Parts: sequence; C-alpha cells; structure tokens
Amino acid sequence: ANTVWTAEAARAQRLQLQKGKGKEESSADDLVAQVAREMLGEAWLLCFDEFQVTHISDAIIMKRLFSVMFEQGAVVLATSNRPPEDLYLNGLNRPLFLPFIPMLRDFCEVHDINSEVDYRLTTTSEEEDRRVYIHPNGKQERKLLERKFHRIGQGEIISGGRVEAQGRRIVVPKSCATSNVAFFGFKDLCDRPLGAADYLAIASAFHTVFIADIPKLTLQERDQVRRFITLIDAFYERHTKLVCTADRDPITLFEVSEDEKRNSNFDEIFAWDRTASRLIEMQSVKYLSEVTRSMDGEQFLGQFKLSSLFEDDLLEMWRRYDRDDSGHIDQAELRIMLEDILEMHKGHRNISDEVFANCLQTIDENGDGSIDYNEFEKYLRDFSTVSSTVRI
Repeated sequence: ANTVWTAEAARAQRLQLQKGKGKEESSADDLVAQVAREMLGEAWLLCFDEFQVTHISDAIIMKRLFSVMFEQGAVVLATSNRPPEDLYLNGLNRPLFLPFIPMLRDFCEVHDINSEVDYRLTTTSEEEDRRVYIHPNGKQERKLLERKFHRIGQGEIISGGRVEAQGRRIVVPKSCATSNVAFFGFKDLCDRPLGAADYLAIASAFHTVFIADIPKLTLQERDQVRRFITLIDAFYERHTKLVCTADRDPITLFEVSEDEKRNSNFDEIFAWDRTASRLIEMQSVKYLSEVTRSMDGEQFLGQFKLSSLFEDDLLEMWRRYDRDDSGHIDQAELRIMLEDILEMHKGHRNISDEVFANCLQTIDENGDGSIDYNEFEKYLRDFSTVSSTVRI
C-alpha cells in the first residue's frame, strides 16, 4: 500500500517482462534445436511417408526444426500427396508457414511422380463368393460376412476380448479361439477416440480382421474418415487381411464435392486417394497371398477344419503352399505343408525323411516329383490318408 507507482517503475517492469519473454522465446528455440540434434544423433537420413501438415502448431515449428536439421547435414527423403506449394493449403495463419516452402525447395529436389495409372488398381480380382471387400451392403451381404467369420471360428467364438494399447483396453466384440481372427463393427473402431497406436495393436494381435457396415462417408463425418484412413494405413503396414462389408466401392465410399476439393484444407480429402488405392490392393491375389504366406503354420491351419475342407479352404491352402505361384507344389513347398500339419497336431515340425518320402509317394500319383492341384485336392480331401501318412 505504501508503494509509489511511477512511470519509471512501470517502464522498468515492462523492460523486465520483455526480457523474460525473450528468454522464453530463446528457450523454445533452443528446445527445438535440441530435438533436431537428438534426431540427427540417431540417423542422418530421415524418410517421411505421406508428408503432410495439418495443425498450426506443426506449421509454426516446421521451419525452425528443419532449418537446424539441414544445417547439421540431414538428408530428407519424403513422399507427399501435395507439392510443396500446397502444403498446409488454406490452413490457419498459413503466412507463418510459408517461409518453410522455399527452404524445402532449396535443400530438396522435388520430383513429380504423378501417373495416370495407379498400378495397385491393376490387380486380379477374387471370384464373387471369395470377396473380402463386399459391397453394396445389405442383408445378404451381412449374412455372408458372418458366415465367413463363423466358418473360420468353427463354433469356438470368444466374446468381449481385449487388446491393450499404451495402457488402454480395446474391446474386441468377437474373435476366434482357433486362430487370431477378430470381428468388429465400423462404429467399434471409428466412432470411438482411437488412434494409430490402437489400430497397430489390433493389427499386431490379429492377422485377419472383419469389419461390418462401413457406411458412405462425407466431410460431415470427418473424425470417422480420419480414423478410418489411419486404420487402413495401420492394417496395410502390418499386412493384415481385411474382410468387410461397405455401402460403396473404395473409390466412391468417401463422397466429396468438387467445390470441397477446391476450397477445403482438410488433408483427409487428399489422403483418401491413398486409402482407396490400398483398399483395392488389399483385395488383390498378390496381397492376400503375401498375408497367407506370412502367417505361422498353426495360425494358418487354425482357420480350417482339416477333416472337412471346403473348396475355398483348399484354394486358400494352395495359395499358401504354391509359394512361387508356379502352378505346382515342389518338394520344398510340400515339406512346409506337412510340417505345418504336424505342428498343428503334434506341436513340432520334425518330419523325418521316411515320413516325407511316404507322403510324397502317396500324393504324387503321376510320379513327376511335383504336386498339381488335382493331386493336392485329392490328398487333403481324405483326412484319414493325411493322418496315416503324416502320422498324426
């Protein structure tokens, strides 16, 4: 109460505050530089897939972070759906971000690899009854999806399981006891606040994921669109098999007007092209074959009832064991199949040369040293023969 407030005192306080503010700004810059140096301490080559800027905080920090990295000799390799000039297009306070663009061009060579052909779309499609992306969605399609799932489950279905991701527990509505296969509704995965870590945890826990009732999407469902894009990226990265029902095909599933494309700064619009392409690729024979061949034997055969195989089961098994797509199973490939069967029933893969020779003689009816599909099918259709020759 006895303090005398003077202009001199006010000026001194203002100068002190300004000095403090300068320290804070300097401290913030030092922190960014420290982060950049720590990154370069681990690697001098930095690769970014699908480079994009979506938040004002990222936009502001970008120039400072990359200027330090470039000064320290970093080499940056990145892909993006946009040229540098269109990064953070229509974003909040974009002028604060603009100085980053010429710096990016100064230190990086920009190559336009745009092509009229997306080669991931030029794939061999599955037959109608073996679809993994089922559309349009209706009562019969929902039944088909359920039937596919329950056939893999063989009557042993687990309800209400859990997957943990960074301390969070994600509920799994249904899963199979015999193989790592899960069943979700679209709302279970995209109406809840889940992120990349959650989807990666699901992809790590299950080699096959069923998703029911993927709806038509618009910018009105932007949160769901963003999560679905992240989910597909996670599944694609982990080579997860996706089986789903959807209202529309991948290209038209996300409905955006031309006006929205021109005037919106939402990166989901640009990211969707990648998502649609991946959804189509994930239906291809090549992708599905790679998924099938990457599973361990017990997980793979756990999807089937070997004593009663369907035609689709046999085709899936043929896809796994004809590993070079030659149209024949050679002796090395046959050994892998027999080892898988042995592991499934006996818990080990130690097949003796005597047992292998006996199996080969039984399956290879024409004696040419390799197995064609007819020989393969005839052998596996008769489980008693399989049991006696593999000695399970």
